[in-house]
Amino acid sequence: MPPRSRAGGDAGERELKTRFVEDYRRILDAPEIDGVILAVPPNLHLRLVSEALAAGKGVLVEKPLATCARDAAVLTQAARAAGNAAMVAQTLRFNTVVGAIRERRNELGRLRVVSLSLRFEPSGRVWLDDPEAGGTLQNIGVHSFDLARFLTGEEVEEVYCTTQKWESLNTEDSFAAFLAMSGGITALVENDRATDSRSGRIELVGEKGQLCGDLVQGVLQVIRGSQSRTLPLPPSSPTLPRCLSAFTAALLGETPVPIPFAEGWRAVQIVDACRESARMKMPRRMAGQLGEA
Repeated sequence: MPPRSRAGGDAGERELKTRFVEDYRRILDAPEIDGVILAVPPNLHLRLVSEALAAGKGVLVEKPLATCARDAAVLTQAARAAGNAAMVAQTLRFNTVVGAIRERRNELGRLRVVSLSLRFEPSGRVWLDDPEAGGTLQNIGVHSFDLARFLTGEEVEEVYCTTQKWESLNTEDSFAAFLAMSGGITALVENDRATDSRSGRIELVGEKGQLCGDLVQGVLQVIRGSQSRTLPLPPSSPTLPRCLSAFTAALLGETPVPIPFAEGWRAVQIVDACRESARMKMPRRMAGQLGEA
């Protein structure tokens, strides 16, 4: 947990061998600091990311980029205007299974269906049940919506979504969404944060077979006909260090930003459409394509 007091900050300073400050503006004012990482509840993103960009810092911000598409668009435009390295920490893009599926997707021929099912235990983070910051749609679903685009290379055009409360009081902790994507692809996404288990099933179905994996369990199979074969994977490694390395390389100008704010904006647009669909109990068309604000 982040330090919430001077004593907690001092303890973290000793343990991590770093410097703790009580006012984040001291970090933004420090000329020797080139970039900042924001791992705070998403309802703080609009203010803190805007201030960091205005201070000339590169920014790596936890997903979701913002709590609504309007604010995500504001941040996307601010990052473009600032010209700083600005990246969203959609960390599942760095998962070994996700990478292997994306590399092999062309083996399936024309894609037809993508299915994503993420399961997590209930969280002790109080803000996850705060309607302004929490909810499974924007804190887990945003991962799935980003992966649907990342793995297929297509855009979501229409959504139909239903939500459920099991353990939460104020926000949904379970949802199921049908996404109609460009290219005729159907995406089925169902995520749940109310089970004593954890898994991350991904299936890509194409005209020439299926790729079926689990990003938590670290397994991947290819299915053709009635035969399945387990595929070898590179050694598993935590996604966060890989994400941080990618941000550092972009900050130093060695590589382009791998997940620019426009990608985070698009994922939040899908969250907004799903919320509206669940509220109205009817399908909702997506508004605005990438590059539009």
